[in-house]
Amino acid sequence: MTINVSVGNKSTPKVSVGISNSINTSIVSKKVVTLETLSDVDTDAVQDGWTLAYNDTTNKWEAVDPASELNLGIIDGGTF
Repeated sequence: MTINVSVGNKSTPKVSVGISNSINTSIVSKKVVTLETLSDVDTDAVQDGWTLAYNDTTNKWEAVDPASELNLGIIDGGTF
């Protein structure tokens, strides 16, 4: 069985099924997304070297100075 899936400029994918044992997919996306276009990211205070941290009061990701705003002593990377 062959299943072909393609997504073009339309939001609805086109799927066709044949009688082969292979699957062929082709997905092309040209949509560009930047942080500024995301509704839950506040980029007003972005500066070089800063990082994004989640603010549960505003429910947004905000740019913060990691040296003064983040408690880096509580980072737990897990056990490997």
